[in-house]
Amino acid sequence: MFTTTSPVAAQTYQFGDYVQFGKAELTKENYKKAIGYLNNAISHRPASYEGYYLRGIAKFHLDDFLGAERDFTEATKYDPYNSEIYHYRAIVRSRQYNFGGALADYNTAIRLNPKNPLFYINRARAFLFLQDYDSAIINLNKTLEHKYKNEEVFVLRGMAYAGKEEFDKALEDLNLAIRKNPDHINSYIQRGGVLMQLNRPDSAILDFNLALQKDPGDSYALFNRALARMDISDTAGAFSDLNAVIEISPYNSYAYYNRAILKLGTGDEQGTIEDLDKVIALNPDNIAVYLYRGRIKRSMGNLKGAIADFNKAIEIYPEFADAYYERSQTKKMQQDYRGAEQDYEYAFLINEFNFARKDSVKLEEEMYLRRLLAFSGEFKDKKNALKDMDDQQTDVSLQPIFTSILFAKDISAVKLYDTYGKKNYTTDVITVTNKLGVSGIAQANTELADSESGQPSDDKYYLRKAGLYADVQNYSNALENFDKAIHVNPNLIMAYFGRANTRFKLIELLNSEFDEQYLYDKNEPFDQYDPYSKTSGYHTYGEVLKDYNEVIELDPEFPYAWYNRGFVKSLMGDYWGAISDFSKAIELDPELAEAYYNKGLLLIFQQVKTVGCGELSRAGELGVEEAYRVMKRFCSK
Repeated sequence: MFTTTSPVAAQTYQFGDYVQFGKAELTKENYKKAIGYLNNAISHRPASYEGYYLRGIAKFHLDDFLGAERDFTEATKYDPYNSEIYHYRAIVRSRQYNFGGALADYNTAIRLNPKNPLFYINRARAFLFLQDYDSAIINLNKTLEHKYKNEEVFVLRGMAYAGKEEFDKALEDLNLAIRKNPDHINSYIQRGGVLMQLNRPDSAILDFNLALQKDPGDSYALFNRALARMDISDTAGAFSDLNAVIEISPYNSYAYYNRAILKLGTGDEQGTIEDLDKVIALNPDNIAVYLYRGRIKRSMGNLKGAIADFNKAIEIYPEFADAYYERSQTKKMQQDYRGAEQDYEYAFLINEFNFARKDSVKLEEEMYLRRLLAFSGEFKDKKNALKDMDDQQTDVSLQPIFTSILFAKDISAVKLYDTYGKKNYTTDVITVTNKLGVSGIAQANTELADSESGQPSDDKYYLRKAGLYADVQNYSNALENFDKAIHVNPNLIMAYFGRANTRFKLIELLNSEFDEQYLYDKNEPFDQYDPYSKTSGYHTYGEVLKDYNEVIELDPEFPYAWYNRGFVKSLMGDYWGAISDFSKAIELDPELAEAYYNKGLLLIFQQVKTVGCGELSRAGELGVEEAYRVMKRFCSK
């Protein structure tokens, strides 16, 4: 089997060249291009740490934390004494809430190189998240001992002191950070946060204003000022700030959640529900939001909707006592007294059990619960928000089917399937693509005109002519000639494959009024997403499937038949059947990036998020750029 992936001709360069190319692209922040070069470096020397290590860094910057961790782990096999590898792996583990693994890696990095101050400052960040403020302060002091006196050290130590409610020390550190660098915006924001803890919202607003004077588009400063304005009942100002945050970061669930609270305070219950719907679309596992929305639905008299929200919270986290209690109250309003009593008793038992074991809750369990309570959304300034706008606005859809073509205008956009020595093929190599505008239509038209004077003689003639008609999108004549080829030779594999693809294209045309037949609506939670509901009125794909089945029976090693059949099954609502077919395509061609992408996307739709994100990571590694946009939205918080 042959595929085309290399950014430069593989035979021209050696391992060291690809590593240098990759480093150059990393320096220029061209992370996707860097991965392409580093893939080649790894294929040239798979037992070297450097390719994996650098590729891990590129993936980290693309928010592919699963893929980055996988590469760093591979790198440790070939250089187990490189402290930087453990340092980076600790960072990506932290981003995945694996703080046990992260701290183990920070400890290893420090043991290997105890003089690197960055190891201590980043370990301090992990301790801050875990609210182990004393350990954070110890690590930040170690950072200072190693002559690293960047203002961020004092900001972090100030945050740790604030966590210990030692506010004088916190303000002292934050003031020092501002003196060291008056242009460091985060120093003002964090000092404002401490002032909020001291119930001094007016003073906090002054700090947030100072931050915004330096960067009027800093969404984190706007968000914090909104919270302070909410605290002093400046509703109009808070609305203005939260709307600005949402304009800059449209997928920031913190902003939607707090705007929902504001709307509820103004009596806009429907607007509150709409904002909470957006929060759940962005964070479908956040149990607190289901609880909050359920309470509001109940207050609006929508008892059925409230029960549905409490049920969902319990489904996600069966030990969520508050959800049982709220459901109990709602069932009582429905006069389901027995059900209400059962829920109330269960909530009581959970609370009793949790109280008895409170001090023994494992770190992993605590982190799991934090993930269920987490909100997604990065705070950006306007410059970075505009840079990422393409990522945010991208619709999510499956990679399309592969079709065979006779003439290609861009050889880099095609894949090759080796049929040498195989039965029931008429050529030694099959050329396929799933990209638009690749087929050489002018050449196909020229050959079609010349072929009109020829006399049909065999299956090869009909197959060739059908392929030419398909290339120029004359689907009716293409189908007629595929039928003739099959009539002459019932075992002609590419005739079935071509006919299936042509029938599929015709169905697409017939359904063209439903242009977005398989797009994910960003306002729709994954757990309520049903692509089949959007295609149920469409023309049947039964004949298409029948032809793909015939291809697979004649050549079970043809990965593109499995791939295409998986795509069609997904449109018909057979998601697990589609996932199985994409898996088979990957088994046959481990470099088939589009199959990883589609499989990963469907797994996420089916709530198998971790595995799905891993498949998307592999797709991105192999060149599907959309994979990184999807991972940014759905695989990292």
